[in-house]
Amino acid sequence: MKRKILHIACMLALLQLFLIPGFLAAQQPHELMSIQEAEAKSARRKFELQSRGGLKTLASANFDIHHLRCEWKIDPAVQFINGVVTVDFIISSTTDNIVLDLIDQLGVDSVLYHGSKINFSRPGNQTVQIKFPASIPVANKDSVSIFYQGVPAAGNGFGSYVSGMHAGVPVCWTLSEPYGSRDWWPCKNGLDDKTDSLDVFITTPDQYTGVSIGMLQGTLLNAGEKTTHWKHRYPVASYLIAIAATNYSTLSDTIQLGQKILPMIQNVYPESLSSFRTSIRFTRRTLRLFHDSFGDYPFINEKYGHTQFSWGGGMENQSNSFMTNASEALLVHEAAHQWFGDKITCGSWQDIWLNEGFAGFLTNYSTEKFYPASIYKTILREQLATIVSHADGSVFVTDTTNVDRIFDGRLTYTKGTWILHMLRWKMGDAAFFQGMRNYLKDQKFAYGYAFTKDFMGHMEQSSGLSLPEFFNDWFYGEGYPSYNLDWTNLGDGWVHADLSQTTSHSSVGFFEMPVAIRFKNATRDTMVIIDHKNNHQRSYLNFGFAPDSAFIDPDLRLISAKNTVKKFPDDPDKTTAIIIYPNPVVTDLNILLKHFKEGKYSMTLLSNSGQLLWAGNAISVSGFQMMKIPL
Repeated sequence: MKRKILHIACMLALLQLFLIPGFLAAQQPHELMSIQEAEAKSARRKFELQSRGGLKTLASANFDIHHLRCEWKIDPAVQFINGVVTVDFIISSTTDNIVLDLIDQLGVDSVLYHGSKINFSRPGNQTVQIKFPASIPVANKDSVSIFYQGVPAAGNGFGSYVSGMHAGVPVCWTLSEPYGSRDWWPCKNGLDDKTDSLDVFITTPDQYTGVSIGMLQGTLLNAGEKTTHWKHRYPVASYLIAIAATNYSTLSDTIQLGQKILPMIQNVYPESLSSFRTSIRFTRRTLRLFHDSFGDYPFINEKYGHTQFSWGGGMENQSNSFMTNASEALLVHEAAHQWFGDKITCGSWQDIWLNEGFAGFLTNYSTEKFYPASIYKTILREQLATIVSHADGSVFVTDTTNVDRIFDGRLTYTKGTWILHMLRWKMGDAAFFQGMRNYLKDQKFAYGYAFTKDFMGHMEQSSGLSLPEFFNDWFYGEGYPSYNLDWTNLGDGWVHADLSQTTSHSSVGFFEMPVAIRFKNATRDTMVIIDHKNNHQRSYLNFGFAPDSAFIDPDLRLISAKNTVKKFPDDPDKTTAIIIYPNPVVTDLNILLKHFKEGKYSMTLLSNSGQLLWAGNAISVSGFQMMKIPL
């Protein structure tokens, strides 16, 4: 980061102090500040963002999906799917073919176009290549249906399509994040196209109920089979489309959000009815908090719901989170994703923190609002210990071929959470929350995709701050700082503090952050904030009392570890002195007049060439006096 820097040569000829009336009383400064250049940030390896948002997709970019009609016939007791996916699309460049992602082990029986079968091919690269009878002009709307069947894969994501049991009853469910959609249906498997709307028809044996996202439109019983129709009229990414089926029991409720009464529908295992019924109060207060803090619930014209499945966590399928249980932390996390992850989806798996870090932050925010401060602080302390348990690691995902790296708990989730925690501290609540709301409302990203730079732009706009330094350090960079505070009492309630840091990883030479320090004695305490921009940054502070101890970041605002505080003996030097800092100076020059006898003084500040930079006349001084001179 470039700054305009003025180096101050601390010489008697530069600073002149005159006593009124009469004789020269200039005093050589007590201590000369060593001239420090801003530390250059270490070069960091940045992977070029893939324009299509990730790997494992070969779907063509010459069409945009407008609507999907998905008809799936499944039996929870059998790992098999029979489906018809009709894709309504708009051609973005004139073509006679399109390509969809679909694993090779799922067989395509036919492709229907305008009522007739057309040619397609399976080249062995997990795709379906569809050949139209003639070229389709740009901007034309059209439609094609893919008939397919087979044994879906169990694991390109965290499960993709799974058949299992609960309480002795068969259950099947899907979980497509990040690359699993193509494991069970023909789709665009990347992060570059959301279908505008969706209709899902699930046919199962009649003892089961098929569940998907959106609103239930109806149920049809026919010859021992049950078909449920689900309708969703919001843009949705392929990995957020999901189905499940078993002997679900349904809990129906509502919540008022503003002027809207929102249905809350939960499809749960019969043996879990009690716990999910009890948890409704947590879901209600969570949705109200996020609705009021971050803007309207994103799918407010439909519903919010839960569907139970047998995975080890939760999945934020749009408008209908899939849940392993009804624990409050899981409920809050998945609800948070409806804003961050579903309404705005990361445009690359390298930026997955825009989903998971944000959900983590909102979970912390809920704890902060609804639980004692001691519990919130305990959670922060545990999260911090996790982050600093290793000296390296970037929140920016450098290997999107590794699902475990994409969803790394320490980096993507916990450190991602703390990027927002620290940004809130740096920006202040008003600017931070306004920036979050503005980001969610931005029509370029709402119900679409965004990257970290897009979010950063909104936070800069709401705060007036330049934030590339922050994101280079904390998002792209690795590690954390260890702060060292040396301090001493100067007398008359004044303290001299010297703050420095070392970094745990060479990718970041220096972390620029506001650092809170608490000074106290047996009867009084105070908090000061040092905007830490360089090592051995000196501050002269007036508390009006003599502290006996100091604590770095007592409220856990920063990622840091192994911090040290050293108190030096009280300064016995009572001689008159002039202390000038910082050096180099960026904006404001501080001049501390120390142990001056009561009187009026005049001061002039000259450049090395003799140019008058500043003059102060008839300044009353007694003891200590701090002067701030804007340059």
